[in-house]
Amino acid sequence: MSKRNIESFLDPKYLEEILGSFSKATGLRIEAVNKKGETQAILGNKCRSDFCQFIRSHSKGEKKCLDSYKEATLEAAKWNEPYFFRCHAGLVIWAVPIIVDNVFLGSIICGQVLLWKPDEFFLRQLKKSNSNLDFETLQQKIKSLSITSPEQSQAAADMLFVVVNHLVKRNIHTLEEENAYHLQRLQIKLDLENRKKQTITEFADYRTYLKKERRFLSYIRLGDKTRAESTLESLLTDLLTKTAGDKATIKIRVLELASLSSRAAVEGGADPEQVMVKLQGFNNEVNSIERIEEFFFKVHKIIAEFLDGIFKLADKKHLSLVNNARNFIMENYHKPLTLKATADHLFISPSHLSRLFRLELDCTFNDYLTRVRVEKAVELMKKPEFSVEQVSKAIGFKSQSYFAEIFRKYIGVTPLIYKNSLF
Repeated sequence: MSKRNIESFLDPKYLEEILGSFSKATGLRIEAVNKKGETQAILGNKCRSDFCQFIRSHSKGEKKCLDSYKEATLEAAKWNEPYFFRCHAGLVIWAVPIIVDNVFLGSIICGQVLLWKPDEFFLRQLKKSNSNLDFETLQQKIKSLSITSPEQSQAAADMLFVVVNHLVKRNIHTLEEENAYHLQRLQIKLDLENRKKQTITEFADYRTYLKKERRFLSYIRLGDKTRAESTLESLLTDLLTKTAGDKATIKIRVLELASLSSRAAVEGGADPEQVMVKLQGFNNEVNSIERIEEFFFKVHKIIAEFLDGIFKLADKKHLSLVNNARNFIMENYHKPLTLKATADHLFISPSHLSRLFRLELDCTFNDYLTRVRVEKAVELMKKPEFSVEQVSKAIGFKSQSYFAEIFRKYIGVTPLIYKNSLF
């Protein structure tokens, strides 16, 4: 937080919406004050009572009210709970502290009520502390005050404490998102600068973008979080460059990318119901977004959740073993790789590794290895210099006919038909 004060931290509109409603519901007057006791906002449009306005009409009374607010605010912060006090004019008021990241910003002041009907002692004290004011007029103004029982006052203070804590937590979350958006802006700027330094020209059409998108979806299906996130960053920079920052087009592409990613995540093993719920929430959020960096931040977030859904492991040791096995496969898929060779690399038994794949990835070791090889084959097919036979050998298949059978099973057409469709 660059400015440590209430005005910069609490959203005035939301503050009025929540605390204004609280004021209307309880009939109590609410003010937001800073740590000096100065009023920053009067919430719920409930004016000060005639009594308080008359007290404050004189500079001495105004000063005493300010001192009361300041003392109450400091005491509330000291104990981090509602602080009840009686102001110099005899009214009961309570202060609820606003503390963010251990930084005290001020408080919400509420009350200005009486706990019982004014008696002779109250009137004597009132006259003594406000000798500068006409006492007969002051007595008339007392009639404008509300009388609230101690139980009602305590309940209102407790409820207000809960509401203020909700506001603080909500605004901390908002602040964290703003910081994330700022980092996203910096990342975009850095990517663009790096491209200029490396003299990387922007793509002329969407063909390059779509090729990169297919590669990205492949990484999601394989649960390769590192490569997926790296490719996503590059995709978004491509998108920003190509669209010249046009928000409407970026919004369409981002929604499309999230939808494609959700299906890739399901194919990779994520729970379909959870993925669809997350996607719907994402779509609802994006519809109200205006800033480009927010589009990019949200799509990063949802895709990270999709990838996490592919590997929801309860045991951290299992998570580490499965991820290490996946990485080993990604690095050695082109070799005559076996379950035993991978298990030996991880210093565990083949049977244990086999159980992990079935338990955590819902597939066999060979199923996963084949999936990786097919995804790599799809990438290589896009290169004109590679024949189907060369692709087959490059990804670890000894038999071209067996490769064709497997490829058709996963992709739906033979390797030759697929390759011919690309050129």
